[in-house]
Amino acid sequence: MGFPIHRQSYRTLPADWVGEVFVADIDRTYLATQISSMKGMARIPFERASDKEDIAGMARLFREIRRGPGPAVRETPLYFVSASPAQLRPVIERKMRLDGIGFDGTTFKNWTKVFRKLRLRRLREQVGFKLTALLAGRAELPHGAIENLVGDDLETDPLTYAIYADVLAGRIGVDDLLRILALNGVMDSDAEAIVRMRRELAPGRGVKRAFIRMERNADPEVFLEYGPGVVGCRGPFQMAAVLMREGNVSEDGVMRVAGALLQRGLPQAELSARLRDLCRRALLSPEETLALAQRMARDQLIAPVTDPGEPDAAWEAVGRRGPERLWTPARFVGEG
Repeated sequence: MGFPIHRQSYRTLPADWVGEVFVADIDRTYLATQISSMKGMARIPFERASDKEDIAGMARLFREIRRGPGPAVRETPLYFVSASPAQLRPVIERKMRLDGIGFDGTTFKNWTKVFRKLRLRRLREQVGFKLTALLAGRAELPHGAIENLVGDDLETDPLTYAIYADVLAGRIGVDDLLRILALNGVMDSDAEAIVRMRRELAPGRGVKRAFIRMERNADPEVFLEYGPGVVGCRGPFQMAAVLMREGNVSEDGVMRVAGALLQRGLPQAELSARLRDLCRRALLSPEETLALAQRMARDQLIAPVTDPGEPDAAWEAVGRRGPERLWTPARFVGEG
């Protein structure tokens, strides 16, 4: 028996479907769920949709992802994962609908089975849960689907997403997966089930990129070792700008995400600093940064920018890393 999850899918993609799919965390990525403390976890089952507070700009970002880059709505496949109990599915899905977010499926922890088996450690264990959820979702996607992942840095999303991407791509071999899962605190029975899931899986086109909303870490340099596959972002504006570069969000969509942040109180100067940071970390070129700054200034979102700066050499080196390189930092695979 693997990690107890509860999945609900509302859309089946055709077997010959080819394109990009997004899988996003909910807790501390979209909603300000207090799941890192026992007191916060105790409140979760009793919250209503109106009690759920969305994180500034994230609902707008998911609407733009869903819409896609063109003038017509693309209906980009979008799935969500939450460590909240499955009994909260109606509440959280109602909140997403109230926020105008279209979605195609949700996966929750099955707290009932966790309590029934008295393995309470599973309430806070995230690596095994999320790998189980991701692999179960991947098994339902067509071979031509390429995944983009969205999460946060308060728990284990950067590590979990890196391991998941490496496992699908074969950079972490199935025969070595059990050892790596044990090294990172996954229970033996859950790790064995994850290995079985991977052996039975046709991984398809794997993971393109993982975007992490930075909350715990103020310094993006902590993501140097994860790059270029895992990108730390100072909020949804940086995610939107990189997704625009990669052809998943329109320029107008980036403006709407920026506007949503300003409406929620983000200062214009901070928005401008976040734009410059994208150039410094080589996530946008100086030319792309300047063009985006000019559009934002025309829309009165930021003050005019004449010099976007230059990329940092260390981040440029990250961007040149080959696709064969492990996304998972060495210390998490026992090599550091």
